[in-house]
Amino acid sequence: MLAVEHAELRLRGLQSEEARPALPAGRRLLLYPSATARVLSRREHAADAPAVLLVPDGNWTQAHRASKRDPDFEGAEHVTLPPGPPSRYLLRRGTELGRVCTLEAIARALGILEGAHVQTALETVMDLFVTRALRVSGNKEALLRLGAPANV
Repeated sequence: MLAVEHAELRLRGLQSEEARPALPAGRRLLLYPSATARVLSRREHAADAPAVLLVPDGNWTQAHRASKRDPDFEGAEHVTLPPGPPSRYLLRRGTELGRVCTLEAIARALGILEGAHVQTALETVMDLFVTRALRVSGNKEALLRLGAPANV
């Protein structure tokens, strides 16, 4: 992963679990808003027990299913994000208040665990992607909501 140091992308559904390397050592935190999830805080990441942030990707149904079935998530502590600003991922319509895309969730979580500079860097990458996609689609209204010039 180019935008986040020490990040690892893990694919589900591999034919052989042997092909799946072990998770790094540390306290496993599953970022998923389950009924048992507690709000993520800076104290989760201590020098003696570094956090291993696990984030299922997909729509809500897929992420829920993965949180129940993926062996990497088994026994992980469930955490959720504190309330925050509305999503800046303006490529979907009708997003529920409080829901953010996976990249935003990761950015906000790493902002809590690692510091605001990490969150800002990831949000900058996402804003650039969203701005370019909105320009290609010609969605001037969404560009203006994002704060980007609509005429460029």
